[in-house]
Amino acid sequence: MSVQPEDRTTIDMFAARRRGRPRSNPYDRSLQCRVNKRSQRQRDKARGLKRLEVKVPHAIVEHLDDACEQLQLNRAEVMELALRHWLHLGDD
Repeated sequence: MSVQPEDRTTIDMFAARRRGRPRSNPYDRSLQCRVNKRSQRQRDKARGLKRLEVKVPHAIVEHLDDACEQLQLNRAEVMELALRHWLHLGDD
């Protein structure tokens, strides 16, 4: 039987006992990040969301942050509102 890095049942089967405070997660940090990112992508996909990355000038980001403060929303929510308004889309 081989041990897989993401296998919860055999993760510590062949490992020596460690002393000290028990770990809350048996995986190392990089594997935790990969697993968490994978589950985030699956949640977003189930909610019908797609990732969009854009690069904009610093001045626009400052105005966006001001709008976020005034509306008490985060950047993604403000951008979605602005795009819906610009594309003449209603609330779906």
